Amino acid sequence: MNELEALNLALDREKEAYRYYSDAAAKSTSAASKKTLSWLASEEEGHIKILQKLCGELQSSGRWLSEDEWCACADISNPVQCSEFPPSTETKGELQEDTEELQILKHAINDEREATTFYADLAKKTTEPDGKAMLEKLSEIEQGHLELLEEEYQWVSKSKSMFTLHRFSAPAR
Repeated sequence: MNELEALNLALDREKEAYRYYSDAAAKSTSAASKKTLSWLASEEEGHIKILQKLCGELQSSGRWLSEDEWCACADISNPVQCSEFPPSTETKGELQEDTEELQILKHAINDEREATTFYADLAKKTTEPDGKAMLEKLSEIEQGHLELLEEEYQWVSKSKSMFTLHRFSAPAR
């Protein structure tokens, strides 16, 4: 698989992640879940815009976009940091049985883990500096999503509701 084929595969995966998070947010009855899932959908939407622009550029000129160019395509956030999570002492309750939110989170955790690995592996195979930098950044962002979802999973399994971070109330930057 060449780089363009791999990026088109990544684009398809980002579109699927966007649909998944959008649908899950629409079905959610919890305001916190809606905010979290909507924010994740907006993140994936930004990745779609970047990958669409990049695939077009690679196809037409064979050139990777510079960081300034791909950052101009869409808002891209900084990776989520563990320091943004609420303290675990705020959780209440007992470990829950499977709930719809836990099922959503399990699915999303698996997808984000795969995306993190996919971008990291592709970055290792890419020799072009702009391409390598972009793929490494996408891998870092997906790793942040993974860590967020894993923390949400632990939180939901103990407190029965999702937490929200300040950034969920604002569009991705």
